[in-house]
Amino acid sequence: MKKILFIVPTITQTNGVAAFIINYLKYMEKPSFEVEVIYSNLRPSKYYEEFFLKNNIKTHQLPYVRDVGLRRYCKAIKLFFDNNHDYDLIYSNVSYQTYFFYIFAKKYGMKNFAIHSHATKSSDNKIKKIFGNILQKKVNKICKHKFACSKLAGEAMFMNDEFTVINNAINYDKYKFDNENRNYIRSKMKISEETKVVGFVGRFTPQKNVFFFIDLIKKLSSEYKILMIGDGQQKKEFLKIVKDNDLENRFLFVNETNKVNLFYSAFDYFLLPSLYEGLPVVGVEAQANGLPCLLSNTISTECKISNNVVYLDKNNVNEWVDKIRVMYRVDNIKLDDEFNINVQAKYFENILEKI
Repeated sequence: MKKILFIVPTITQTNGVAAFIINYLKYMEKPSFEVEVIYSNLRPSKYYEEFFLKNNIKTHQLPYVRDVGLRRYCKAIKLFFDNNHDYDLIYSNVSYQTYFFYIFAKKYGMKNFAIHSHATKSSDNKIKKIFGNILQKKVNKICKHKFACSKLAGEAMFMNDEFTVINNAINYDKYKFDNENRNYIRSKMKISEETKVVGFVGRFTPQKNVFFFIDLIKKLSSEYKILMIGDGQQKKEFLKIVKDNDLENRFLFVNETNKVNLFYSAFDYFLLPSLYEGLPVVGVEAQANGLPCLLSNTISTECKISNNVVYLDKNNVNEWVDKIRVMYRVDNIKLDDEFNINVQAKYFENILEKI
């Protein structure tokens, strides 16, 4: 049986790359290949651990390069391939780091690599960006098969090379609005029905531009609260700023959860002011719920699958405030099959069987 190794950055509930892989593996009918997953640092959430166990998917853990340095990171990759070298396809969901995997995999004849672009930008760090661009050119030559979550993400990584777009598809039914879920979450979190909830789902990282929400809440009246779901390197600093500005009664926080679909129904708006994205799956999920979605204009318009979406300047908070005041939830929203996981999983499965 064909054996595929998926390389992913981390396996956490709010990591979009992890969500992409898990969603597609979950909805494939009867794949004619065996799957293993290798990831860095963080232990998978309980939900993902259970999924891997249930589906007999073997996982492998690497240290995070930022914690141990490049030399030890590469040493860990070498050790991994010294003990695991029977893969027919290595499908990478990291960018230039793919080069380090190739160096040690080719020693055992494993040269069939695929790469998937999930973002329109690799790093905010100038040195890392220069280093990454040099390696990325090597990676683009190494990888026979190129994929991307959007046209913009593909063009950013592969430039003039051909690539195939695989949409960040979801189960529409799982995310549709449910009034019982709304009442349950709001009751549990002591949110009154009169309160208007602005929702965010994602990591507290520079890419997500989370400090935008501090400026936003200062301009919204007291009937609004912001509910933020996720964790990340900037969360501690964010919480401190909230406290220092006496805004604790305006924010609600939830750590990673495998029930994020319930929370969408409790929201009244969904906001994503990211500095850059590939194609954010949370934006698709929020639209499936019928939420008014306000996204930064750095995000691909390919994310727009409903008419209840606006793209705004991430630096113009007043523009966001004005739109929040006039946008409302849409009931019985109609979506096509472009992001329907039940349709797209079969498409992706057929591709993996052939490459």
